[in-house]
Amino acid sequence: MALTGIQIFKLLPKTNCKECGVPTCLAFAMNLASGKAELDACPYVSDEAREQLAEASAPPIRPVAIGKGVRAATTGGETVMYRHEKTFFNPTLLAATVGSDLSDADLAAKLTGWNALQFERVGLNLRPELVAVKDANGDKDAFAKTAKTVAETSEFNVVLMTEDLEVMKAGVEATKFKRPLMYAATAATVDDFGALAKENELPLAVKADSVEDHVP
Repeated sequence: MALTGIQIFKLLPKTNCKECGVPTCLAFAMNLASGKAELDACPYVSDEAREQLAEASAPPIRPVAIGKGVRAATTGGETVMYRHEKTFFNPTLLAATVGSDLSDADLAAKLTGWNALQFERVGLNLRPELVAVKDANGDKDAFAKTAKTVAETSEFNVVLMTEDLEVMKAGVEATKFKRPLMYAATAATVDDFGALAKENELPLAVKADSVEDHVP
């Protein structure tokens, strides 16, 4: 639950040291409450207060860093869920999808076309940032080859799309230098996928048929 500026102020050291960049702790508290400041900017907040404030200020949509290189990006990290409430500081990332059974020539042509693709919408210049490689037939070697080609021959970052653990392992091994997004763990695979993601320090998506049928 979000805290008001006054509630946050009560947890701050009240030194008015100005080291956070504003004149008073109250001003800093107001900036924290409105999402204009980060708690780490205060060097004197106690561990107990930091824990309370961090929990209260955690965004409902957690930030996720995806990829490496010129198109590395962060998505999420928002303090609201709806577009009309607040600007998205980390815009939704756009992706294009290829099957792991695509021929080398067709894959090269798609990557060239997507690299040149961009369009303007409401003043924003949009382009695909990711290529999602979808497991077409359970062939881990073909999946790894396609994913590796995307990672090595283009600026795009990679989404590895499979529910097969062995196929995912092959894809991770081929592209982990590019920090791919693993998609997706289910209730049946979350332990194995989670361990693989943790071992390689990769972001992992989870999915379920409904909100009630959540992944533990």
